Amino acid sequence: MQQLYAKVIDEEQHQGVTILDSNNNIVGDVFATTISGCDEKNTYGFQHANGTEILLGLQRRRFKDLNVAKYTVEYMGKRFTFKERKLHNFMNFRADGNVLETPYVFKDDKEITLTMHREDSLIGSMNDHKIFVEDVSDIEAGMLILMYFMYKLYKREDYHIARILHRNW
Repeated sequence: MQQLYAKVIDEEQHQGVTILDSNNNIVGDVFATTISGCDEKNTYGFQHANGTEILLGLQRRRFKDLNVAKYTVEYMGKRFTFKERKLHNFMNFRADGNVLETPYVFKDDKEITLTMHREDSLIGSMNDHKIFVEDVSDIEAGMLILMYFMYKLYKREDYHIARILHRNW
Protein backbone atom coordinates (compact mmCIF):
# COMPACT_ATOMS: atom_id res chain seq x y z
CA MET A 1 0.00 0.00 0.00
CA GLN A 2 1.34 3.41 -0.96
CA GLN A 3 0.76 6.54 1.10
CA LEU A 4 0.31 9.94 -0.53
CA TYR A 5 -0.05 13.41 0.96
CA ALA A 6 -1.91 16.52 -0.12
CA LYS A 7 0.05 19.75 0.19
CA VAL A 8 -1.72 23.10 -0.15
CA ILE A 9 0.51 25.60 -1.92
CA ASP A 10 -0.27 29.29 -1.53
CA GLU A 11 2.53 31.18 -3.21
CA GLU A 12 2.37 34.13 -5.56
CA GLN A 13 3.51 32.15 -8.60
CA HIS A 14 1.50 28.98 -7.81
CA GLN A 15 -1.63 28.25 -5.80
CA GLY A 16 -3.30 24.88 -5.53
CA VAL A 17 -3.12 21.40 -4.11
CA THR A 18 -0.15 19.20 -4.95
CA ILE A 19 -0.15 15.48 -4.22
CA LEU A 20 3.18 14.05 -3.03
CA ASP A 21 4.38 10.51 -2.36
CA SER A 22 6.25 9.45 0.80
CA ASN A 23 9.57 10.50 -0.81
CA ASN A 24 8.24 14.04 -1.52
CA ASN A 25 8.05 13.36 -5.26
CA ILE A 26 5.19 15.12 -7.01
CA VAL A 27 2.43 12.70 -8.04
CA GLY A 28 0.20 15.39 -9.52
CA ASP A 29 -1.71 18.64 -9.09
CA VAL A 30 -5.37 19.42 -8.47
CA PHE A 31 -6.84 22.41 -10.30
CA ALA A 32 -10.20 24.10 -10.84
CA THR A 33 -11.71 23.60 -14.29
CA THR A 34 -15.04 23.42 -16.12
CA ILE A 35 -17.03 20.63 -17.79
CA SER A 36 -20.09 21.28 -19.91
CA GLY A 37 -23.23 20.51 -17.87
CA CYS A 38 -21.43 20.67 -14.52
CA ASP A 39 -21.46 23.25 -11.74
CA GLU A 40 -18.47 25.56 -12.26
CA LYS A 41 -17.82 25.88 -8.52
CA ASN A 42 -17.61 22.11 -8.08
CA THR A 43 -15.52 20.92 -11.02
CA TYR A 44 -11.90 19.91 -10.57
CA GLY A 45 -9.10 18.32 -12.49
CA PHE A 46 -6.08 16.24 -11.58
CA GLN A 47 -2.96 16.30 -13.71
CA HIS A 48 -0.65 13.38 -12.99
CA ALA A 49 3.10 14.02 -13.11
CA ASN A 50 3.25 12.09 -16.41
CA GLY A 51 0.75 14.52 -17.99
CA THR A 52 -2.39 12.36 -17.77
CA GLU A 53 -5.45 14.46 -16.92
CA ILE A 54 -8.77 13.49 -15.41
CA LEU A 55 -11.66 15.86 -14.71
CA LEU A 56 -14.57 15.42 -12.29
CA GLY A 57 -17.59 17.66 -11.90
CA LEU A 58 -20.89 17.76 -10.05
CA GLN A 59 -23.63 17.76 -12.68
CA ARG A 60 -26.11 20.64 -12.49
CA ARG A 61 -29.16 19.44 -10.64
CA ARG A 62 -32.75 19.70 -11.79
CA PHE A 63 -35.57 19.94 -9.30
CA LYS A 64 -36.70 16.33 -9.82
CA ASP A 65 -33.28 14.92 -8.93
CA LEU A 66 -32.31 17.49 -6.33
CA ASN A 67 -31.59 14.86 -3.69
CA VAL A 68 -29.47 12.54 -5.89
CA ALA A 69 -26.21 13.92 -7.21
CA LYS A 70 -24.57 12.81 -10.44
CA TYR A 71 -20.91 13.29 -11.24
CA THR A 72 -19.20 13.47 -14.62
CA VAL A 73 -15.73 12.01 -15.08
CA GLU A 74 -13.88 13.09 -18.21
CA TYR A 75 -10.81 11.11 -19.25
CA MET A 76 -9.07 11.02 -22.63
CA GLY A 77 -12.04 12.64 -24.37
CA LYS A 78 -14.58 10.18 -22.94
CA ARG A 79 -17.29 10.86 -20.37
CA PHE A 80 -18.42 8.58 -17.58
CA THR A 81 -21.13 9.07 -14.95
CA PHE A 82 -21.18 8.31 -11.25
CA LYS A 83 -24.46 8.50 -9.41
CA GLU A 84 -25.51 8.54 -5.78
CA ARG A 85 -28.00 5.85 -4.78
CA LYS A 86 -31.46 7.05 -3.83
CA LEU A 87 -32.31 6.70 -0.14
CA HIS A 88 -28.76 5.54 0.72
CA ASN A 89 -27.45 9.07 0.24
CA PHE A 90 -29.44 10.41 3.21
CA MET A 91 -27.31 8.45 5.65
CA ASN A 92 -23.93 8.04 3.95
CA PHE A 93 -22.09 9.09 0.84
CA ARG A 94 -22.00 6.51 -1.95
CA ALA A 95 -21.41 7.02 -5.67
CA ASP A 96 -21.38 4.16 -8.19
CA GLY A 97 -20.19 4.19 -11.78
CA ASN A 98 -18.17 2.52 -14.51
CA VAL A 99 -15.00 3.86 -16.12
CA LEU A 100 -13.50 2.03 -19.08
CA GLU A 101 -15.87 -0.89 -18.37
CA THR A 102 -14.65 -1.30 -14.78
CA PRO A 103 -17.15 -0.75 -11.93
CA TYR A 104 -16.13 1.57 -9.09
CA VAL A 105 -17.81 2.49 -5.83
CA PHE A 106 -16.88 5.44 -3.63
CA LYS A 107 -18.32 5.38 -0.14
CA ASP A 108 -18.18 6.88 3.30
CA ASP A 109 -16.72 4.53 5.90
CA LYS A 110 -18.60 6.43 8.63
CA GLU A 111 -15.35 7.84 10.02
CA ILE A 112 -14.64 10.90 7.83
CA THR A 113 -12.82 8.73 5.30
CA LEU A 114 -13.76 8.17 1.67
CA THR A 115 -13.05 4.66 0.37
CA MET A 116 -12.68 3.55 -3.24
CA HIS A 117 -13.56 0.05 -4.42
CA ARG A 118 -12.79 -1.55 -7.79
CA GLU A 119 -15.37 -4.25 -8.31
CA ASP A 120 -15.47 -5.59 -4.72
CA SER A 121 -11.88 -4.83 -3.66
CA LEU A 122 -10.83 -1.85 -1.54
CA ILE A 123 -8.11 -0.06 -3.52
CA GLY A 124 -7.86 3.34 -1.84
CA SER A 125 -8.95 5.65 0.95
CA MET A 126 -8.57 9.33 1.70
CA ASN A 127 -9.23 11.65 4.62
CA ASP A 128 -8.06 15.14 5.56
CA HIS A 129 -4.63 13.85 6.57
CA LYS A 130 -3.64 10.89 4.41
CA ILE A 131 -4.27 9.16 1.12
CA PHE A 132 -3.73 5.41 0.81
CA VAL A 133 -3.73 3.65 -2.56
CA GLU A 134 -3.05 0.04 -3.44
CA ASP A 135 -1.96 -0.95 -6.94
CA VAL A 136 -3.96 1.76 -8.73
CA SER A 137 -3.63 3.30 -12.16
CA ASP A 138 -3.14 7.03 -12.75
CA ILE A 139 -6.84 7.44 -13.50
CA GLU A 140 -7.84 5.62 -10.30
CA ALA A 141 -5.56 7.77 -8.14
CA GLY A 142 -6.98 10.87 -9.82
CA MET A 143 -10.58 9.72 -9.33
CA LEU A 144 -10.02 9.08 -5.61
CA ILE A 145 -8.41 12.47 -5.05
CA LEU A 146 -11.09 14.35 -7.00
CA MET A 147 -14.03 12.42 -5.56
CA TYR A 148 -12.81 13.46 -2.11
CA PHE A 149 -13.77 17.04 -3.02
CA MET A 150 -17.31 15.82 -3.83
CA TYR A 151 -17.39 13.86 -0.57
CA LYS A 152 -16.49 17.01 1.38
CA LEU A 153 -19.27 18.89 -0.45
CA TYR A 154 -21.72 16.10 0.50
CA LYS A 155 -20.63 16.34 4.15
CA ARG A 156 -21.23 20.12 4.19
CA GLU A 157 -24.70 19.71 2.67
CA ASP A 158 -25.46 16.83 5.06
CA TYR A 159 -24.51 19.02 8.04
CA HIS A 160 -26.85 21.82 6.95
CA ILE A 161 -29.75 19.44 6.32
CA ALA A 162 -29.26 17.83 9.74
CA ARG A 163 -29.24 21.28 11.37
CA ILE A 164 -32.51 22.20 9.69
CA LEU A 165 -34.16 18.90 10.64
CA HIS A 166 -33.10 19.15 14.29
CA ARG A 167 -34.27 22.72 14.89
CA ASN A 168 -36.75 23.31 17.65
CA TRP A 169 -39.86 24.40 15.79
